[in-house]
Amino acid sequence: MMLEYRVGILGSNSEPQVPWTLDTLLQLKDMGFNTMQLNIAWGPRPADEPLNMEDVVSLPPDQAASLPQPLALRSNQSPTRVAERKTQLKERIALCQQAGMRSIFHFGAPYNSFYGYQGKALPNCLLDGVTTPRQIALMEAFAKEYPGVDDLLIYTFDQDAWLCDEFGPCERCRGIPLHQRAADFINTLAQAWRRVSPQGRIWWEPWELSAGQVYKSIELLDPCTTGLSIHSNIAEVMAALPADRWYKNTAHLAAERGIPVIGEHWLGAGSEELEFYFHLQHPLVTWRALQAMTAIHGIVGIKEYYGLMPHREDPNLRATSLFIQHPEYTEEQALASLAEPYGGLADEMVRYWRLSSSAMEFIPWDISWFMRDMQRSNVSHAMTAAFTRGQQCRTPSWESTRRAIFMKTDSAQPDPYLLEDIQLRCAMAAQYLFQALQAGKSFVARVRADWRPVLYAALAEQDGMRRRLLAYAYHLRETNLATIMRVHRAEGAQVPAMIAAELRETLKADQYNQAQDEPIDEALALLDSDLDTFLATYYQIGPDTLSRGHFSLTSR
Repeated sequence: MMLEYRVGILGSNSEPQVPWTLDTLLQLKDMGFNTMQLNIAWGPRPADEPLNMEDVVSLPPDQAASLPQPLALRSNQSPTRVAERKTQLKERIALCQQAGMRSIFHFGAPYNSFYGYQGKALPNCLLDGVTTPRQIALMEAFAKEYPGVDDLLIYTFDQDAWLCDEFGPCERCRGIPLHQRAADFINTLAQAWRRVSPQGRIWWEPWELSAGQVYKSIELLDPCTTGLSIHSNIAEVMAALPADRWYKNTAHLAAERGIPVIGEHWLGAGSEELEFYFHLQHPLVTWRALQAMTAIHGIVGIKEYYGLMPHREDPNLRATSLFIQHPEYTEEQALASLAEPYGGLADEMVRYWRLSSSAMEFIPWDISWFMRDMQRSNVSHAMTAAFTRGQQCRTPSWESTRRAIFMKTDSAQPDPYLLEDIQLRCAMAAQYLFQALQAGKSFVARVRADWRPVLYAALAEQDGMRRRLLAYAYHLRETNLATIMRVHRAEGAQVPAMIAAELRETLKADQYNQAQDEPIDEALALLDSDLDTFLATYYQIGPDTLSRGHFSLTSR
């Protein structure tokens, strides 16, 4: 099996300065990639890279007057910076042509800035008679100014692009199914692109649509001019949870209509899931994801979703390259091949990778969107009752299908059984990380000198993950133990000694993990001197004040 499309991205939201050079592109080509996304295209606009077509194209004055853009662009619009962005894009197109690779420009449309979050009628509406003709004019100007771009990738939600709510305030769109408006828009743009780029295709990422809306959209798309580029999971790209039922159904429906589908995933160490840890090594997770994703009928390619850093040793990226060339390998063959460059340390590397991969797969990514970005979590958690914070945006998918993947999409207090579930799973993942750390530390000093710093960085990041997972586990268990104690006291009974002892031991382990005396010293003193006051003071349910930040999952 040879995948027709193998799409790479250079640089990422958090590390955008990866150089675009011919050597780097040829390195990725040697790894098996045959197509490059020309821009990082991430919501925060890293390095002010283009996110919308308006960032690199201006309409002629007569068209701009008849097709006015009512919103200010969020990119830097100084003449100097606009010129730099345009020059950079032209240089990247030329490099792709030199390397013999296809190119894709990624953008969001229609441009609606932050208005999609505000519950208002959108300034750029697909049914206003102006927005779609303006986008076609922009595409025609883009093709003229940047000849050589093969394909376009369009987001219609996120990426500063939003569509009106059929149940919302827009009088034009109210009652008009979203999937119908979206498919009509994509077909119209795809036909326009085919006119100016006869061999080109528009790839659509139906991001933020519900599963049902995606399925119905597929029935309406033009197979000759459109394709789908989809996340490996309807909730998010999730390293340990690829190829869910939505992914399979989408690929199946598209294949029935002859619409090609590319699956997006993390193909290297960097990911949005674990910003800003970029050295983690879990090649088995990558290998298993690619196996699961490409086994589905209708999938014609894979695409990096976040960004690649090919300038350093990355076993996850090498696993992707190996899979492209040898998808028939067993896991044992794959690991043996990946470990070959480590010579006499190959067996030790394989053991380390197995443990680090298991740790990734045991982390309860499905509890909440806020399980990600662990580096932002504070190991000194709040002393209120632990809970699990849920992400909730007013989009079709968040209000519907994503609830099937994430256990929490709200911030209500969970049942104690859910707290215990997450506690046990976090503790197990932390144990696998501890074993991986022990294995890695035993041989890291003997790794070849040029790869040694990368492995040291991976070990440091894994220790950071381990401590944060333990902080969650301790906080959750402390909360449930305090709840059990309150039940005893409410019944007028003494708290069993073993419960009090476990809470004391958990607090001390928690204190060690936090590497500081307070706030736990004070809590321990009160636990020993006045249990009822302790229970009235600590682990009480309260409002979510974000006391430790959004990504401290269990802290209010």
